[in-house]
Amino acid sequence: MAIKAQLKLVLLANDVVIAESEDSVIWQAAFQAIQGTDIDHVLGPATPSQDDAIGWVPEEERTAILSMADELGIDAKNLLAACHPRMIAPYIFPNKHYWEAFKHQTAERGRTAVSNAVLAMTLLLLWAEKINLDRVTLRDGMAVLRAISARDDHASRAVENCSWLQKRSGRIVLDPEKISRAIAVARAFCTRTSPEWGADDVERPS
Repeated sequence: MAIKAQLKLVLLANDVVIAESEDSVIWQAAFQAIQGTDIDHVLGPATPSQDDAIGWVPEEERTAILSMADELGIDAKNLLAACHPRMIAPYIFPNKHYWEAFKHQTAERGRTAVSNAVLAMTLLLLWAEKINLDRVTLRDGMAVLRAISARDDHASRAVENCSWLQKRSGRIVLDPEKISRAIAVARAFCTRTSPEWGADDVERPS
């Protein structure tokens, strides 16, 4: 009768066992490495983490970017490419190509239209929550538009008519009960797709 050997990997430090495993994949990887073989053939290539993809970004900004990307359900590198969020004003620096693509994906008028001011304020407010920016005003949103030489002659009315934005004592905030709509818009912008609207109205009629 053939007897099957039981393989065990034991890690020693000065004859003291500090770790051991009977996992055949780990054992084979270690054996291949000792033989000089590329262990990717055994374990497969390592998948870079979200953090690795934007490792060059300053740590404080990187943490906020990872948090916002997670909230939007997208890769951090996509968020960075789309609007390059920073800790300095105007905080959001939209990519003109992404901006153009978003405008092509959305209606110019009607309940599913997203004005320049609303788009700028939506991106800015979602980012502001990640960097603890307490007060965001319409003027801040206009600064985002100026960063790409865009404008909105009816910015104040557009913000007032937007169902997920609210004016409070001179500042603009996200309506916590309709945050999903803001996320849908931001996700669509960063992925250059059409927003996935819910069944409810998108913007209140002016």
